[in-house]
Amino acid sequence: MSETPDGTTTPEGTETAPTRRSPALLALAAVAVLLVGVGLGLLIQASLTDDSSGEDSPAANSAAVGFAQDMTRHHEQGVEMAAIELEHGTDPEVRSMAFDILTAQSNEIGQMQSWLTRWGRPVTNPGETMGWMGHGSSTEASGDDHGDHGDMDHGDMDHGDMGHGDHGATPAADAEQPAMPGMATSAEMERFRAMRGPEVDTTFLQLMLRHHEGGLHMMEYAANPDNVSQPYVRDLASAMERTQDKEIGIIKAMLAERNAQPLPMN
Repeated sequence: MSETPDGTTTPEGTETAPTRRSPALLALAAVAVLLVGVGLGLLIQASLTDDSSGEDSPAANSAAVGFAQDMTRHHEQGVEMAAIELEHGTDPEVRSMAFDILTAQSNEIGQMQSWLTRWGRPVTNPGETMGWMGHGSSTEASGDDHGDHGDMDHGDMDHGDMGHGDHGATPAADAEQPAMPGMATSAEMERFRAMRGPEVDTTFLQLMLRHHEGGLHMMEYAANPDNVSQPYVRDLASAMERTQDKEIGIIKAMLAERNAQPLPMN
C-alpha cells in the first residue's frame, strides 16, 4: 500500500490517472474567462476617477462614443473566433495565442461598455458604422486626418474563400460584406465553426490576422488627440494598437511556419 498526499492509501502498483481536459471543458472555461474579463473591466472602470461622466461625457456622434461602440462590436467577433479555436483547435501555440486574445479583448470590451453606460450611450452604434471617422454623412468628423486606413473601400476585395479553395466560395457567390474592415462575414464564421482538426488553427490565424489589421485604423484614429479629447479613451486605443501590432507580427510568423498565406483585406 502507498500513501497519497491526503493521507489515504492506494494499492501498490496503482497509478493515479492524470486529469485530462476535454475540448468542451476548455470551451466552458474560455466562456467563463470572457465573462470574468467583462465583469472585471466594468468593475475597474467604475472604480476609476477618470471623470468619464458629467461634463466629460462626450456627444452621441463623437469619436469617443463611436469608437467604444464599434470597437466593442469588432472585439466581440475576435473573442468568438478565439473561443472557437480554444474549443476545436489542436495546436498548443495557436491555442495559447487565442487564449491571450480572448482574455485581453474581453477585458477591453468591459472597459468600453462601462464608459458607454456612464455616458448614457447605447452599447450598439445606432447610426452608420464608423461614421464617426468620416465614413458617412451623419458625422461631424472630416475624416481627413486618419490617412490611408480611413479611406478603405469595403466593396473592392473578395474575402469569402478564406484562402481555402475547397470551400466552394467565389467572389460572385459570396457578395456579403463585413460590418467593418477585417471582420469575417457570417458565411466565413459559419464555415469556421464547422471546421475540425489542424485546419481550425490555420484558419484562425488567417482570420485573426485580417481582423487585427482591419481594426488598427480605428485605434489610430481614437488615439489621436485631434479626434478624441478624453485621455483615458486615447490611452486604451493606444494600448490596443501596441498589443495588436505585436500580435500581427507573431501571427504572420506563425502563418509562414505553416506555409499559409494571409487573407486579403476586405
